[in-house]
Amino acid sequence: MAQIKDPIKVYDARWEVSEFNDQQVARLFEATLGYARLIGVDTLVVTRDTRLGCARVMEIGIKLAVEAGFRLFVCFDPISTPLSYFVAMQTTINFPHTMGLTVTASHNPKQYVGIKYTVPTVEAIGYDCGPLGGLKKVKELYHQADFNLGKVAGGSLTILQNPIDDYINYTFDLAALESNELKGLSVVLDTFNGSAGPELYRALVRAGVSVTPHRLAPNGEFPTGSPNPTSQNKMNTALDLAIKNNTDLIIGIDGDGDRIVFGDQQGVFSAGFVMIPILKSILADSVNINPSKVLYDPKVNPMALLKWADLNAEPVLFRNGHSQIKAFMKEAGAIAGAEESGHFYHQLPLGDLVVSGENSLYTILLFLKAVQGNKGIISEIRSLQDLIFTSGEFNFEFADDKVRDQAMNAVIQIFKNDQARLTTHSENGDDLEGTVVYKGIEQQSGKITLSDDWYAAYVRTATNEKGVVRSYISSCNTRIGKALQEKIVLLLTGQFNGKQIE
Repeated sequence: MAQIKDPIKVYDARWEVSEFNDQQVARLFEATLGYARLIGVDTLVVTRDTRLGCARVMEIGIKLAVEAGFRLFVCFDPISTPLSYFVAMQTTINFPHTMGLTVTASHNPKQYVGIKYTVPTVEAIGYDCGPLGGLKKVKELYHQADFNLGKVAGGSLTILQNPIDDYINYTFDLAALESNELKGLSVVLDTFNGSAGPELYRALVRAGVSVTPHRLAPNGEFPTGSPNPTSQNKMNTALDLAIKNNTDLIIGIDGDGDRIVFGDQQGVFSAGFVMIPILKSILADSVNINPSKVLYDPKVNPMALLKWADLNAEPVLFRNGHSQIKAFMKEAGAIAGAEESGHFYHQLPLGDLVVSGENSLYTILLFLKAVQGNKGIISEIRSLQDLIFTSGEFNFEFADDKVRDQAMNAVIQIFKNDQARLTTHSENGDDLEGTVVYKGIEQQSGKITLSDDWYAAYVRTATNEKGVVRSYISSCNTRIGKALQEKIVLLLTGQFNGKQIE
């Protein structure tokens, strides 16, 4: 079967609805199910978020999976990706050879759809990440002309009840939190009309938090734009509500509920600083003499890493990439991880399982639990935030990938001309999938020293969108950071006719 293109990306499968017809979507599922057979899977958990393209994709996959002889457990209600992982964990307790398929396109605009994968035992896979190469093997089968899935008798379909209550109960137990224990805290909860709204609202109310909801109703049209709280200015209306209602905090969640931002009435916090109270909650009862490993991506600012180390955490650099970072978290024995894009990772036990992955409710409860114990943490984080400049990720789209690459190389040249230190690989040799830039930052034997004019940056191409360069800057002050950002923006818009996007 000759194919010019396929929907396989680095971390998942993702495509614009108009790009692929039903036959091509079916081919993706055939390849997926063929891969499932090769790794011994006999059971599938299929879930979805609220975006409009999910239902069609789900129906195609369910039909093929039953005809191929798999045991299926399906939740048709729109739920968050972390909740879908929990369902896969529950199912794995009884059926160890379970694959999870979550139909979602995360924070992408409404015209996108896709699939996130887990394999036994609830391990996320990506391209060249997972058994037999993970999605690399799926892609190979997708293009293999003589591959035919075939039909096998014995397939079954069980429709699951909405698992929100089990998820909330599990997460409260995991966080060692009682109902109404967070009474006295107030938040604006902005869920961007994504799938996580109902589950998070119910949980926070149960915890005793006073919640002002914003964009709570799941709506696959995403009427206020792409559901990405980490994009610049996307949390402005939540900030306005926080000021109006005098709430302690703002919390923003993306379309499928696995990307989180926190902030106060003055603005959004860096994820690196958010990890400080989270680590305080995790390490509060720790008796480990040696530092606990905590992963961070290239955008986490160096000032935050210094504070992690003060809590007896050992910061370990790893590349962006949800599947890859979770796999490395298990390999390295890390207790947690954070990406500046708003992804937080934990060790999640259930029965005999221990899964490295996301549980956004757990992240939120850990953060709020620390704040409840000491509301001064909010002002401490704000003081740290005000010491440095962070640009947020600013993204530019170009005419094609060729122009994109030229533009990215020109940005990198700016840093070379400034005699900054550039690297594309971590200390253990892993590809960082972009260029990490350090100026005035030295790291030796796990210790970091910062000069008075330090800055850090990360420049890469988008993995799931065509013709896009993503840039991020953190620096010792606004003057240095803003000057760098303005220089890059002027270059990308002027010389390469780039269009800034969310």
